[in-house]
Amino acid sequence: MPRTKASPKKCVKTTNSYPGTNTWVFLMKGDSLSNTDGGIPDVIKLKHPATNQPAMFVFSPGNTTVQEVLTFDENKRSWFIDDNVKSDGKMHLSTPIDPIFLVIPYLRKSQHVQPLDQCLWDEDFPETPRLAQCQNLKLTLIADRKGDESLQAYKFNEEKTLTWLQKKVERVVAVLKQKGIHVSQGAISATYVTSIKHDSASDGEYLKYAHGIVSEYLSEDLSKKLAQHLHVTDETESKKRKLSSPNDSTDEKRPKKEVAESESILKPKAPPDLPKPEKIQKSTVGKKELARQKAAAGSKSITSFFKKK
Repeated sequence: MPRTKASPKKCVKTTNSYPGTNTWVFLMKGDSLSNTDGGIPDVIKLKHPATNQPAMFVFSPGNTTVQEVLTFDENKRSWFIDDNVKSDGKMHLSTPIDPIFLVIPYLRKSQHVQPLDQCLWDEDFPETPRLAQCQNLKLTLIADRKGDESLQAYKFNEEKTLTWLQKKVERVVAVLKQKGIHVSQGAISATYVTSIKHDSASDGEYLKYAHGIVSEYLSEDLSKKLAQHLHVTDETESKKRKLSSPNDSTDEKRPKKEVAESESILKPKAPPDLPKPEKIQKSTVGKKELARQKAAAGSKSITSFFKKK
């Protein structure tokens, strides 16, 4: 979901005798990450719904809520912690995420009705069944429940999922308009303009921008289905249509003879063949040779003395 600026509710910092080894700078948002029993949040690895790669998430005590961990890393940055310097200047920030996004890939993978605990079983990510304990996990929005409610058996429903995702996109559009975020093609340069109208972007541009944000947590094929459901045009296809000229289709209908004649008319005529000039060999005479020829001028050859007189 769109990440807006907000003051962090809690800052967690671990300290030990060797602060350079296991010390993280971690900013967590939300009071639900702590409870009265003194429990601490758990940072675990789960499969990211868009890339299927390992990603870091934070579960609150009791697994009631889950947040995504975002890492900001820049070169040449360090942290001063107490009287020590930590060379690793990374900063970790947690942001809330709807657990339904993390459950969708598992529900799509199971083709039959299965209990949620069995559906979320993953050998590579054994902590995935924790998602079933989240409070705001309303699977009836994306799946059909079969049997008794205590059984918690579900089957994926694509139509419900697209409707639920459409509502998510509409909520993102509302936040973008409320915050006055520029979503048009000139959004980068618009940040340097002091006086700019926020309503310059069309509803289609807001919809396309919000679709891109929600697609960060969807697989590629589901993102395309959502775009079709929202009637969001693909920019690559429109560019291909613009690049293809209308004359190409008319040339295919014309006979090959006419096409060849038209091409011969457009092509410039080659100039007539001209005789190639003969190569002129230049003799290069050195200074010593010129001096010898000058000294030999007026003298007779030695063979002239042996001729008959």
